[in-house]
Amino acid sequence: MTDANETGVTRMSASIAEPSTNQTGTKPAVPAGRQLPEPCEKTTFHSMQAEGHEIRYAAKVGTILIDTPKVKPAASVFYTSFELLDANDRVNPERPVTFIFNGGPGSSTTFLLMGSIAPKRIDVPDAAPVPAAPYHLADNPHTLLPASDLVFIDAPGAGFSEILDAAKPELWSVDGDVAGFSAFIRAYLSSHHRWNSPKYVLGESYGTTRGAALAYRLQQDGVALNGLTLISNILDYAYTLDTSDQFYIGYFPTFASVARYHGRAANEVEQSEHLRAARAFANGPLRLALAAGASLPDYVRHQVAERYAELTGLDAKYVYDSDLRVVDMRFRKELLRDEGRIVGRYDGRVAGYDLDRMNDEETFVVDDAFLDPAYSSLANAYLRDELGWDRKPERVGFADFDWNATTPGKGWTWWHKQPDMTKSSWGQNIPFPNVVPDLAAAIAHQPTLKVLIGNGVYDLCTPFFQTEYDIDHLGLPKPLQGNVAFTYYPAGHMLYSSVPSLAKFSEDLKRFYASDVTGLRAIDERPAAPVPDIQL
Repeated sequence: MTDANETGVTRMSASIAEPSTNQTGTKPAVPAGRQLPEPCEKTTFHSMQAEGHEIRYAAKVGTILIDTPKVKPAASVFYTSFELLDANDRVNPERPVTFIFNGGPGSSTTFLLMGSIAPKRIDVPDAAPVPAAPYHLADNPHTLLPASDLVFIDAPGAGFSEILDAAKPELWSVDGDVAGFSAFIRAYLSSHHRWNSPKYVLGESYGTTRGAALAYRLQQDGVALNGLTLISNILDYAYTLDTSDQFYIGYFPTFASVARYHGRAANEVEQSEHLRAARAFANGPLRLALAAGASLPDYVRHQVAERYAELTGLDAKYVYDSDLRVVDMRFRKELLRDEGRIVGRYDGRVAGYDLDRMNDEETFVVDDAFLDPAYSSLANAYLRDELGWDRKPERVGFADFDWNATTPGKGWTWWHKQPDMTKSSWGQNIPFPNVVPDLAAAIAHQPTLKVLIGNGVYDLCTPFFQTEYDIDHLGLPKPLQGNVAFTYYPAGHMLYSSVPSLAKFSEDLKRFYASDVTGLRAIDERPAAPVPDIQL
């Protein structure tokens, strides 16, 4: 077991502790200058209709201080929690508690808080432009609160969470971020008397990178999760960094799905059949053609380009001229070029207008532009006016690190220390996050850990077929391969932005929480892959 004092962020209670002496005999620094505010928590009480009857719940907004090995205290982490109350207005400590976060990295948890499974939800148009304020917040009939208490967490430096400059080199990194979230969760369990509650984690986007690594880290820190939900996954950054053959293969079925939605392909075919064909093409002819490289005969290249175009709505000559390698941004600009529109990155159902039609680079992300002002505005109004958060710092969507900076504390440090297991390829410090080994280690160490993988079929940010590939390469023993279940939604990256998708997501989660590992078979929706024709 790893000593948290040596490798990561240490657990801390809700009050500021005196610095302790580390193994080198020196004390962690107490930062001079700006100090973090004292932790606090404010509670309000609410009621709503859920599952056919009235429920009462306590909503809490507050902060917890966490340490790093070098800085005490290092960050003030903001959370919003919702706890179901019994007939005597008490919290049941034996109920599940779920820790929820967006990704970024360095993102506040605004979208999940305002749009998914909390007791209230933003009411805005789906996959369409959103008007300016005022916005409407409504009771959420699809809240997960009847099944679990909920804790939404802002990353250090984002939302209402604050971070000291001296702590940024440690916390603004793949592994420091994971250690920081572990420290927060353990401090929350102590301060709210939830150590014996069933514990779940739900992460989205980079939050799946964090979540997979966090499941393993929590085990090392003395916390075993009952379940892990990962939606809109990116578990291995390798294929995004070098645009390898797998990059193009992983994206292809989502290209096909988006093309069908916009009426550019498979108009007479059911979506399930279209995606079956897209998967088969991506993992068969396309994979073989890309692997052949320059040795691929030209007539075969033309044939592959024709089938590619048939499934995605692109022009076959465009695909051929792209050497069968169409990057996601070019697809989004090319699909509806004749209409002068560009497809959204986070939700391929969305289409908007780009200011430079001929440039490969987009001038803005249309779906993000539609949603961000509404979510950000209503989050401020809800947290401040209804839940009573009155601290002065402005709520920020993202931590202010420089994406291009390589200096620790100025940018994000992408190195990741993988679990130190018996395989020679593990236990290494690699320059990008690949948390597939972390997830495999977490399941192997705790064979009762169940994992739910949620996927939006129109997500052009984290494509579902790449996630299927990553999970297929966990390297788990056969008896543990059933610990992971897939679910799919007719939506994008924020799979809960569509009300029908949210309703399904909520029901899937409730079934997931109520099941054990053997019950995941009834939840898993991943279609069986065709047996490859391997002739020796």
